[in-house]
Amino acid sequence: MENKLTFEEAIAQLETIVKELESGQLSLQDAVQKYEEGMRLAKQCTTELERAEDVVVKLMSQGKLQDFDLPAEEE
Repeated sequence: MENKLTFEEAIAQLETIVKELESGQLSLQDAVQKYEEGMRLAKQCTTELERAEDVVVKLMSQGKLQDFDLPAEEE
């Protein structure tokens, strides 16, 4: 079972991958693997940002703070 990275960890890994790809020092096969990993991380970050946005929108529309259930995470 794979441990899910926090948003911050995923962003840090994504930044590292971008630097590696931009360096031009990777073989084609390694570059493709890094690209695939980067896309997976980008999707994870986008999903987490969308969930956070949903929470903020809900709070703003209610005009007050109150407890509520967070949307379930997608696996």
